Amino acid sequence: MKFLIESISKNSGRLGQLRIREGGPDLKTPLLLQTTKGGSIPWLAGDVFEHQISQQPQVLQLTLSTMGHMVEALEQWNNKDRGVSDYVGFPGQPNVLLVRDPCETTPSGSNDRDTLPLFTRRGKETLTAESYIEAVAKIQPDIYQGLSDADTNTESSKKRSQKSVDRTEKFMHYIYEQRGKVKGTLLAPIVGGYNTFARTQSIKHAREQPSDSYGGYVLEGFHNNGLSATALDTSKLLPIVEHCVKQLEEDKPRMIPGAYTPITVLELIRLGIDVFDTSYAYCATLNFKALTFAFVQDGKEHMPFLDITDDDIKEEFTPLLKDCSCLTCQKHTRAYLHHLYKTNELLGPILLMIHNLHHYMAFFERIREEVANDTLPALIDLVRNQNGDSSLDYSIVQNTKVISKATISKGFVAAAV
Repeated sequence: MKFLIESISKNSGRLGQLRIREGGPDLKTPLLLQTTKGGSIPWLAGDVFEHQISQQPQVLQLTLSTMGHMVEALEQWNNKDRGVSDYVGFPGQPNVLLVRDPCETTPSGSNDRDTLPLFTRRGKETLTAESYIEAVAKIQPDIYQGLSDADTNTESSKKRSQKSVDRTEKFMHYIYEQRGKVKGTLLAPIVGGYNTFARTQSIKHAREQPSDSYGGYVLEGFHNNGLSATALDTSKLLPIVEHCVKQLEEDKPRMIPGAYTPITVLELIRLGIDVFDTSYAYCATLNFKALTFAFVQDGKEHMPFLDITDDDIKEEFTPLLKDCSCLTCQKHTRAYLHHLYKTNELLGPILLMIHNLHHYMAFFERIREEVANDTLPALIDLVRNQNGDSSLDYSIVQNTKVISKATISKGFVAAAV
């Protein structure tokens, strides 16, 4: 993996190029990873994504928690000189392997001295450093994160934050020793909750390793994944991230997984974070919300999202978002999406996910333009002050509307089961 910084500005973060594979495409940062479930983009087949959303190279975000049951099959597949991206239907696309699924809440607790809990479709399993590196060696991702205890959040005590660092260091001693079993690039985990001393200790441990031991960083332990990331208090988050970034080398990319709101993402980019994921778009789709926030000044009124379960739109024969060029907005209306929700049709989440991914990816295109022009603060103001209202809430809450058991295998409900 090679990372080249194109520019660094005082107010807009940094612009770079990331080449994950030798001879592969140069990917612009800030970069958006495509979050997957079991290697698949939720609700979308590979050809649907390619033809309706993007034909450009994409980076898949894989997670061991949703792919653990595939490990043995992947070992056989990779013996045929074909990678994990080919196996999941995205041939040739680069990939990143994480431990936990950023889309789903990770239960706290169940930590042991030498093991970590892994919550999978088969229930809770345990990971040791040995079993983790063996699984990664069978999957052979292009990039993989180091094993870490990231079970911390804003409520974690100083003792718990310190314990996360100590246990992560213990896991990583083994990971660094055995990293030769994996061809891909290792991301060093930085943990420690909201404790600056613990974060500094975690960074120090990583930087004590030989410079070629890892290719970048993944900052974890700010939330418990899922919707919790959308509700973070940035006044607590941003100072800790800034504290960490100041101690990291500039020539290594920095990743921060989770469903952060668009405003939080922009602030993190301003601080120098390079890599994010599409879990926010997934969480919006799962909870029946179409992303409608503005990132281009057009003089029109915008809200963060549109709730397609709202009966007020049942006779609105207009697109989810005017001037949006996605398939959903070009061919269908708000009333139709509301109808698909009411009838629990599988087409509903497909169309909604197409729109949300298209909108979120276009948002990142705009971000890169603003960073290149050193005008990111203006974009932050626009997104924060939609219609001049700075009190808009971008957090996503779980949709609790009752759906009958008769429809439990259909449409929107399928993803919530």
